[in-house]
Amino acid sequence: MGLLSTIVSFGAGYTLGAKTGAAPIQRLQSGMARWGGWARASDGLPGDVQVRDVMTPAPETVTLDAPLTAVARLMAEKNIGDVIVVEPGTERVAGIVTDRDIAIRAVAEGRNPDTTTVEEIFSRDLVAAGPADSVRRVIDLMEDLKVRRLPVVEADRAVGIVSLGDLAVETNVGSAIAEISAAAPDR
Repeated sequence: MGLLSTIVSFGAGYTLGAKTGAAPIQRLQSGMARWGGWARASDGLPGDVQVRDVMTPAPETVTLDAPLTAVARLMAEKNIGDVIVVEPGTERVAGIVTDRDIAIRAVAEGRNPDTTTVEEIFSRDLVAAGPADSVRRVIDLMEDLKVRRLPVVEADRAVGIVSLGDLAVETNVGSAIAEISAAAPDR
């Protein structure tokens, strides 16, 4: 399955497929057996393309105690759909919060976004990539996990984020998905 069909197959699925209140971040480098067969979705990629070459560096972060309204404003100002969640004081990655998390886990459940904090709804059980991981491996991991974004973490700190849009721009130059992903917002 190519990257385009991978993107389409995700449909309206959860951004990270993660659960609240679950286990901490797992590193891609751990070589977990369930993620075997890395060359499948990206056979046409040069073998030396690394995540650091395609990621969005210096991702936006919020702490666990941030109210959802502040997070939503940050997403609107920066024109992004996700923010990395960090532990206060340590800047250690705790998870990610997405626009979908806010819509599904807060607003749809009738929670007040002014009083609900990130800690109550963010995705904790997720996988992170390292900057030196191969793009080929990350594409297949995202396909296997049915996720659209992965934090890029080094020494427990967020150094970037890689999305399907980033990967489409890098790997499917000239495709409709790559053009849409690379286009400036129309607001």
